Amino acid sequence: MKGILFALAGGFFLTFQSVANATISDQIGTWQAAAMTQLTGFVLAILIVLALKDTSIKHLKQVSPLYASGGLLAAFILFSNMTAVHRMGVTLTISMFLIAQLIAAIVIDGKGWFDMAKKNVGKTQIAGVLLMITGILVLKW
Repeated sequence: MKGILFALAGGFFLTFQSVANATISDQIGTWQAAAMTQLTGFVLAILIVLALKDTSIKHLKQVSPLYASGGLLAAFILFSNMTAVHRMGVTLTISMFLIAQLIAAIVIDGKGWFDMAKKNVGKTQIAGVLLMITGILVLKW
């Protein structure tokens, strides 16, 4: 149940962040807004780590550079998100992001990439994505 609640919260926060970032980017520029978002997120995360007195950060050197570079992708994610919101609106942007995430997730699960356990991807998963794409087409028109 906690997983579902966190996933829902993440989805809500992503949508609110998309709107806020697009608005900020109108005022200061898209890359500047991405930098500001990254910086404020970094500061908050560090404060939370300090407040929790979490010492697992000592193991940072053990993290593979491939996975440690994941944060670099956030700058491109933010830029893409803000640009898409400006061009397509919030609803279509979030819908397209979800489809892209699902397709990537299915490939990662099916191939077992990034040290994830390989999972069977069946017709029902493909059908689910196709139904979501159909839903986006309905949203658009």
